[in-house]
This record gives sequence, C-alpha cells and structure tokens, in this order.
Amino acid sequence: MNKMIKLFAAASLLSISIASTAHAGAWKQDTQGWWWQDGDKSYPSSAWKWIDSDGDGMAECYYFDENGYILTGTTAPDGSTVNESGAWTDQGIVRQKAANPAAARIINQKGMELYQKADQKSSGLPGLDITADIQMNLTYDWLDIPVSMNMQLKYHDLNTPNMEFLYLTTMDMLGIRKSETSFYTKGCYYLDAGMYDKYKMNIGYEDMTRNITLGGLTGQFGSFLDNVQIADGDAGNKILMYSSRAEGLETYLTNFYDEIWPTLSDSNYKIDRIDGKAVISPEGYFSREAISIYMTITEEEESLGMLMNMNLDYNNPGKAVTIEFPSTEGYEEIIY
Repeated sequence: MNKMIKLFAAASLLSISIASTAHAGAWKQDTQGWWWQDGDKSYPSSAWKWIDSDGDGMAECYYFDENGYILTGTTAPDGSTVNESGAWTDQGIVRQKAANPAAARIINQKGMELYQKADQKSSGLPGLDITADIQMNLTYDWLDIPVSMNMQLKYHDLNTPNMEFLYLTTMDMLGIRKSETSFYTKGCYYLDAGMYDKYKMNIGYEDMTRNITLGGLTGQFGSFLDNVQIADGDAGNKILMYSSRAEGLETYLTNFYDEIWPTLSDSNYKIDRIDGKAVISPEGYFSREAISIYMTITEEEESLGMLMNMNLDYNNPGKAVTIEFPSTEGYEEIIY
C-alpha cells in the first residue's frame, strides 16, 4: 500500500509539473495589441522573450515595448527585425531555440548528424573550389586593429598522379598588403611569396600530399555543436545555425589556425564562443558557411581580444574542378 501511495504521489507531482509547464504563460489581446502574460501574472516589457507558443519544444523570440505589447513587422530598438507575427527574423529566417533540455538534445543531435554527413561528403570529393573572406579585429585597450584576408583554393585528384591545386592568399593589415600564390601541377610545386621570392621544386604527388594540407577550413565543429536550429532554405537547401561549446576547442582547432594564421597556433589563446551557419545543398554538400570566433589571446601577461568572421563559399560542389594556372616563368628551382 505504501508503495502504491508513493507511485500515486509521484505521478501526481509529474502531472502538476507538466501542467504548470504547459500553462506557464499565455498570449493575451486587447484593443492595443497582443502581450504575453506569464504564469505569475507578470508580463515582459522593453525586453526580448523566448516563447514556445505551440508547445513543439522550439521557442521563437519576441520583443515587447515599454507597455508590454509585442512589436510586429518592424525593427526592434536594437536593430533586429521582427516579422508580421512578431518573431525575430535573421535574413528572412525565423530564429528558434530549444525550449527545454529534451528538445535541445534532439535538435542538437540532428544538427550534429546533418553537419557531419555534409563534412564527410564534401571531404570525400576528389576536388573542391573554395573562396574564403576573413575579417579579423584585434582589440587591445583603446586600440583596434582590423585585418582582412581573402583565400582562394582549388584542387582536384588529391593523392593521385593527376593531383593539382592552386592556392591564393591576400592579407591587408595596417595599410600593408601581402599576397602569396602557390600551386602544384605536372609534378612541380611553385611558390610566389612576392618581393621577387619565387621558387619551384620537383616533388612527387605522394610527398606533396604529406607536406601540405588542403582544405581544413570547414568541418571543424561537428562534435561541439550547441543551440542548433535547422531551417529550410531556397532551392531545397538546408540551413544549419549553431553555436559551439568553447571548452576543448583550442586544441581541436590547431590545424585550422595553421591554415589561417600560423603564428596564432603558437599563442596562448582561449576561445570564448563560436557562432556559425552552414548552408547544405540538396545533394548533401556544404554550399556556404559563415563562422564567427570570439577569443582572448595572452602574450607576455598582456591580453587582447580577437573576433574572426569567416565567409566560405563552395563553388559548384560535386562538379569537376578546372584550374587556370599562372605563368611558370621566372621561378628559381630548388632541390627538394
């Protein structure tokens, strides 16, 4: 009998908990508009609030004015856009987040699977054509240092006798521009670092593959995705939006920074947050990515902040990659 009473009490408490969650708040309307009334009869004003109106586990974000009424079809005080229903939209997509831990686990797992499948499929292609625009901002006390980079990478037939690639980089910092071009074709590697530094060397494709990393700009965050949202895009694309848990990413991203800014991988840095958006084609390939990395770098007991915004475009993924190489004249040959 005591066991039955305990079971009944537990079931009753669970029912009360579920009921209170389901009725934690409600939309109200009068002649002035709509507002949200919480379970304690209070209401938000001059603030954003995440609300799971339909109980599907995913909440939308709404802004309420100083009188507590929802804004619709306009711009909120912070510059964000809300649609005709009042939901926050970003580039035409209604932003959502999981409303409870169970929903978060489900959507994060779906996001991880979608991201990792796209990474595996894109990485398995024999060739890729990638353009990366990278904007960085270093902050130290009152000083801001902007840095911009553009990277273009084309390759095909990796680790085969027909392997070829072309890698172009340009960096602008403090009014100084530095450009570098490297490419591999017909068994010869060429490097043009500017200022008359032009070298070439004959090297087999197997040694070339071991000594250079192609790609490495994407697929880095699949095991760290959090706060996932999946939306339908144009032409059958899937849009995956996420943030990444920062703990442990410093070691994981060493190769990533070797590609972008080699000196950074030797610094003492801490990643504070990563936000990202990946567009995945109907065929399952990465089509575009936008990634923001927030970090703190410490050197000789001095700290500076760094924000890195990257936009990656995958041009015609799954299609054959053709490369137009620069002239091979004027390179000094060195022995490998």
